[in-house]
Amino acid sequence: MMSATTASSRPPPSTSHNHQIHTYHCVCGTHLLTTPYALPQLPVRASPSLDQARILPLPTLDDSPDEAPPAGDQYLPSLIHRLRPARKAVVVQREDGWERRRVWSCGRCGVGVGYELEGVEDGTGMEKEGIGNMRLKIVYLLEEGLVETEKMMDRDPD
Repeated sequence: MMSATTASSRPPPSTSHNHQIHTYHCVCGTHLLTTPYALPQLPVRASPSLDQARILPLPTLDDSPDEAPPAGDQYLPSLIHRLRPARKAVVVQREDGWERRRVWSCGRCGVGVGYELEGVEDGTGMEKEGIGNMRLKIVYLLEEGLVETEKMMDRDPD
């Protein structure tokens, strides 16, 4: 098993306390993600990953709300709705080896919109990266399966 290759697992730095909230839906119309990050602003998984997945950090369940990241590394939480991780991981062959992925799919239609890596970093099945005292779970989002709410509302129903 190889280690994860990421451009950067840190979220974009925050410049203001007045954040816009972005919501994303599956191509079937189901609301899946609420986040202060616009997907195009999130870092892209580096080569040799060919899927151009966006890197979204999520807090793990053992994070304490008292543990704040240091200044300059402000972490803003995202909420996942109706996204279901697969029960079993799949093994994907890459140019530089193999990796185990647990696909995250829409709970309504089953379209895969992201994945997490298994058996990376800490051996518990979750890739984790520290920001300050917080440990974060990394989810890789595939933009092809997600539609921003504003763009979905602008679609012509015909």
